[in-house]
Amino acid sequence: MYARLRKVSPLTALEVTALVGFGVLAIHTIATPERSPVRVPLNGTALATGPANERWMGIYFEDQPVGYAVESRRPTQDGQTLIASRSVFRLASMGEIQAVATSGTALLDAERQLVSFDIVLSSGDVNLAARGRVVPGGLQMEVFQAGETRVLELPMEEPPQISLSFATAIEGRTLAVGDRFDLPWFDPVTLSQDRMQIGVTDVELIPGTAEEAYWLDVRVGEVRTRRLVTPSGDVLREEGGLGLSMVRMSREEAEGLASQSPGVDLIALAAIPVETPIDRARDAVAVDFEVSGAARIPHDPPLQTVDGVSVRIRVPLEAEIPALPLLASPTGHPEVDDALAPTFLLPSTHEEIRQKAIEVTGGATSRREAARRLTNWVFTSVEKRPVLGVPHGLEVLRRLEGDCNEHTALYVSLARAAGVPARIAAGLVYTDRMSGEPAFYYHAWPEVHLGGTPAWVPVDPTFGQFPADATHLKLVEGGLDRQVEIAGTMGRIRIAVQAVR
Repeated sequence: MYARLRKVSPLTALEVTALVGFGVLAIHTIATPERSPVRVPLNGTALATGPANERWMGIYFEDQPVGYAVESRRPTQDGQTLIASRSVFRLASMGEIQAVATSGTALLDAERQLVSFDIVLSSGDVNLAARGRVVPGGLQMEVFQAGETRVLELPMEEPPQISLSFATAIEGRTLAVGDRFDLPWFDPVTLSQDRMQIGVTDVELIPGTAEEAYWLDVRVGEVRTRRLVTPSGDVLREEGGLGLSMVRMSREEAEGLASQSPGVDLIALAAIPVETPIDRARDAVAVDFEVSGAARIPHDPPLQTVDGVSVRIRVPLEAEIPALPLLASPTGHPEVDDALAPTFLLPSTHEEIRQKAIEVTGGATSRREAARRLTNWVFTSVEKRPVLGVPHGLEVLRRLEGDCNEHTALYVSLARAAGVPARIAAGLVYTDRMSGEPAFYYHAWPEVHLGGTPAWVPVDPTFGQFPADATHLKLVEGGLDRQVEIAGTMGRIRIAVQAVR
C-alpha cells in the first residue's frame, strides 16, 4: 500500500536499492542520514584484483547484509574500455522478501568519454531494459518495458557520465583535500540530466597498504553520498542515507551476503514518527503541520499553504468540486495540456489504456464523475502488494498489482485517456497501521485538474479516496526525474502535527 523511494540508477546496486527500495525516487543515490552507517571494516587483502579486474562490493543497511555488486573493467582491441556491472540483493517490503537483480555495461572511448551503454533491472516478472549511445548533440536511447519500445533523442551539450563511468571520470585527476569540480550527469532510468558536484573532503591510508584514498562528497541536486576512492577512481566505500552503505570485499565474502540477507524492511526505515496521533486520519479535510528538514515544500494554495516551517493542507469536499466537461483536445494552457499528454511510462494513447478508460468512465458527463469512477475502479481492481520496479501504466493494467506507484501510474494513464488532466504527486502520508505507532511514510498519488478552488485536487486510488485526505503532504510533482528530490529529505525531515479537522 505504501511504496519505496524510487531512485534507481540501475548501474550500481546502491543506486538501484535507493530507488527500488522505497518506491519512486530514482536518482543517483540516497540522502545523507542523520546517523552514520554502521562501518564494515575494509580488508586490505580484498582490494587486490584478479585477471578480469573485478571489484566486489557488499551492500548493507545498518549492520544487515543485503547483497552484493561486482564491476569489471577491460580494454578493447581498438583502445576503448568496456565496463560491466551486476548486482543481486534482497529487500523486504510490506512483509514480502523480494530478490532484485541488475546488470549494465558502458563503453568508453580513449578519452574516457561515454560511447554507449545498456542496463537491465529485473525483479520477479517486472523487467526494465534500456540502451543508449552518444550521438552528435546528445544521446539516443531505446527503452523497453511492458512489451513496448520507446526511442528517445535527448539533446546534451557534452557526453554525460553515468554510474558505471564514475571511476574513469575520476581517474587521471590529481586529487587534493579542498578540491571541487563537477561533471555532466545522466540517469538512464529517470532520464534526468544534472551536474554532479564533487568535493574532496579528507584523505586516509588504505588498510594494509601505504596508499592513500580520498573521501569525496558527491551531490546531485538534493541527493548526497560520501565515497572513499583511490587515485584511480576505484570506490572502496560508499555511504548514503538511512544507514545504506557499500564496502569493498572479496568475492567469497560478497557472494555470501545475498544468501545471508534477512530482507531489510526499507519502508520501516523510511518512517517519520510523530508524537501526536491523528484520529480518523482518512477523514481529515484540514491539517496544520510544522515541518523541518525539507529542502523545499511546494507552496500551492489553497490546497497546500507554506509559511516558513508551517504547512496547512486543506482538501475540498466532493460537493465543492464543479462538474466541468471532459477534455477531448488541448486547451492552450501548458500545465493542463501537459497533464493530458502521453509519456512512455504513462501511455494514455495506447489502445488497451483507451479501451479500459472508456469502459470505466463510459457515460460520465464531467471530469469529477470520471475521476471518481477511476478512483473506485483502480482501488478495487489492483491488488495491493509491493512491486520493486519502475511503474508503467500499461504493465500495471495487464498485471493489476502493485503499491502506490503502480496505482498512480495506472490511474494517471487512464485519466488522461478519458480526458481528465492528471499528474503525479509524491511525498508523505500519515498512518498508524504499519507498525501501530503514528508516523508518516513515503507515498505517491495522483492530482486531477477539476477546475474548482483548488483547481488541482488530490485523489488516492491506493486508499480509495476521492478526494484524498489532508494528511497527504506533497513534496514534489512529476515523474521519476522529480521524485528523486525526496531522497534528499528522507532521514532528515521532522513533522509535528498542530491541528486537525
